[in-house]
Amino acid sequence: MFSKSKGPPNMNSVQIAWSTKKKTGTSIRKLNGGNLAPHIAGEMSGLNIRKSFAELNLAFARLHDAPLANPGCRLVDISHVFPLFHLDENDPRNYDFSYTDDYIGNCVGECGTPVFYRLGESIDHSVNKYKIHPPADTLKWVNICSNIIRHYNEGLWNGFHHNVRWWEIWNEPDCGGNTKLDPKAKNLMWLGTLDEYNAFYVQAATELKKRFPDLKFGGPAHCGFCEGKTDVFIRYCAEHHAPLDFYSYHCYTDDPYGWIQQTPGMVRKLLDENGYPDAEIHLNEWHYFPGGDWHRLRTDPDFKQHMYEMEMKGLDSAAFLCTTMMLWQDTPLTYGAYYYCCSGAWGCYKGRSSGLTPSWYGLKAYGDIVRYPERTGAVSDSKNVTVLAGTGEQGENELLISAFRTGGIEYILTADVPLDEEHCRIRVLDNEHRLTAPDEVRFEGNSVRFSSFSNSAVALVRIG
Repeated sequence: MFSKSKGPPNMNSVQIAWSTKKKTGTSIRKLNGGNLAPHIAGEMSGLNIRKSFAELNLAFARLHDAPLANPGCRLVDISHVFPLFHLDENDPRNYDFSYTDDYIGNCVGECGTPVFYRLGESIDHSVNKYKIHPPADTLKWVNICSNIIRHYNEGLWNGFHHNVRWWEIWNEPDCGGNTKLDPKAKNLMWLGTLDEYNAFYVQAATELKKRFPDLKFGGPAHCGFCEGKTDVFIRYCAEHHAPLDFYSYHCYTDDPYGWIQQTPGMVRKLLDENGYPDAEIHLNEWHYFPGGDWHRLRTDPDFKQHMYEMEMKGLDSAAFLCTTMMLWQDTPLTYGAYYYCCSGAWGCYKGRSSGLTPSWYGLKAYGDIVRYPERTGAVSDSKNVTVLAGTGEQGENELLISAFRTGGIEYILTADVPLDEEHCRIRVLDNEHRLTAPDEVRFEGNSVRFSSFSNSAVALVRIG
């Protein structure tokens, strides 16, 4: 065993024990969904992120807010694909699939990432809301959605066979309040009441499930798990015998150990109690958001710039997202979907460019560990240093380490196999490294030590 570090005076020492031969009997779950797909923009735009996007090895890309990330492109939203609602929904000339065909093609074809299709509309920040009212004719809206599904899954109208599994009915009907109850409410997603949304969901989901019994339909992508919303929606679905293949909701926080970990169990309990034991749980928008000051984010330009480009894409963010997904392994959550995985304010790239940020490297690190799906034993002696280990098909082993807001650390890793420079590769994400080898690594028999001097850090250790 190593002695205490002789590094800087405030350096912490963390002991990690890795049992590569101890199989836990569980799999490392690919919980790393994302929001948005690579941009339609061309090679000269500086926004061609298809190669780096593919490296994230995401479980899927949820297609919400796609028009916001692709200005000028009529994408994904029902009002973009079928722009004139009064026209005949059975006439292919009334649809514009062109942009969305290319957008999904970038994701599925070039990147090999499945898509999760949100049926509905993107967020509307305009003063006068245009497309987020409840559909005037729900059955016609369902017919339009059915033709979109057939275009992308069954080849309808020179379409495709992308096998899109998940189809979400609307997004955040609770975002901003309810104008019918409060005239001053600034709704951003749905201009009806929640009761009206629940009735709309039941009618739409029931009809779509009849037509496509093998696909998964769900929603409503609530702004958050909340009594008076989540329970009411699930009970309403149960009372009307509506399909609910997945329940979806959102969470923006800076605590990887708290509410974001507690809610999956609460959702599971509600679903089970109401007769949906097989329903999936999707936390399909989540992001590191330190401080939680939404008002200042929207009203203070300097604060907004700092938050978007530094805090929410920095090392704390990278460690937060790795820690969060690692801890999710032992919860009932089916999938998370990081918001979002392209360039832009909430993305993991620098501004509107293809430049990589620490958040991108954090997502890549988790995308690497899921390539070693047979979970093995690994423990840390620090509650703020989270570890997850697995083995791959060829018997190679990998360990993911995430230190969230710990300050500088010397890692002392001991394994049940010899560790040496030839067979053990260490990569660190910190102030000085971007998933590259640390400056100093010391091997000794079955142990290795290395350090990071950042407030937060992520590391990958591979044997074999």
